[in-house]
Amino acid sequence: MDGFKKHLEEQNLSSTTINNHIRNINKIIKLFGVDFMNEYSDKDLIEFLKNSELNLSQRLTISNTLSKFYKYLDLSNNKIIDYIAVVNNDLKKKYNKRNKNLEYEYTKKDLVNELNKFYDNKEYKKYIVSYLLIYYNVRNADLNIEIVKHKKYSTNEYNNLILRKNSVLYVRTNYKTYDKYGVIKNEIKNKKFINSVVQYFNKETYDDRTPIKLFKNFNNSTNTITKYTPFNLRETDIIKIILKENNSLNQATKISERRGTSLVVLQENYNINK
Repeated sequence: MDGFKKHLEEQNLSSTTINNHIRNINKIIKLFGVDFMNEYSDKDLIEFLKNSELNLSQRLTISNTLSKFYKYLDLSNNKIIDYIAVVNNDLKKKYNKRNKNLEYEYTKKDLVNELNKFYDNKEYKKYIVSYLLIYYNVRNADLNIEIVKHKKYSTNEYNNLILRKNSVLYVRTNYKTYDKYGVIKNEIKNKKFINSVVQYFNKETYDDRTPIKLFKNFNNSTNTITKYTPFNLRETDIIKIILKENNSLNQATKISERRGTSLVVLQENYNINK
């Protein structure tokens, strides 16, 4: 699979996406055998997926990987793309059905307005926490963060916000699904976020070499985090509000990659059956 991995890397895909495709290929080999490309046609593979016990999200992720694998082998993937479109449509119908009767007191616009109030009031810690929850859909535990002036001062014991000249690098090495997804890095260029991190760091530090904890005595309990969120909402509430307004597969995929979770888990737990 080294050739396939190199092919994916040449497409400038994220490391998380590449790892997911490699994992899916291994699942396909487990289902059909190492020589599956010679023994089964694309029609056979699609028919199997249609009649399998896999849920829609699992069928979609495997189909996406099959499509890329066919392209890697310079084979036509038209039938697989057509099947992906069908699964996408079925997923959208399912998402819409689950969400159509749900109502929330707040909208994403309300969350963003409250976020901006935090900034205007110079409540920089609240801004940092809320920004990461709203725009990166992190878990509570992902907020166990140290802010550092240079990456050489960071450690894997904490997640890190690393100050750069024109951005902040958010590096997660200490989160729930690290063993599956590995290090997650996000470069954040939002000016208000950068300034909030700088202001909080400068207020708390005595020198540029000392890491500053976002929470001095961190625990990931809901009560600890909601003190710093819009309307004291829980991180799961924030995700549900976002998915309520945009429950497209594209949005769900973005949240999946940012959060370090599968579409299956997201579908079952957050998109939204409560």
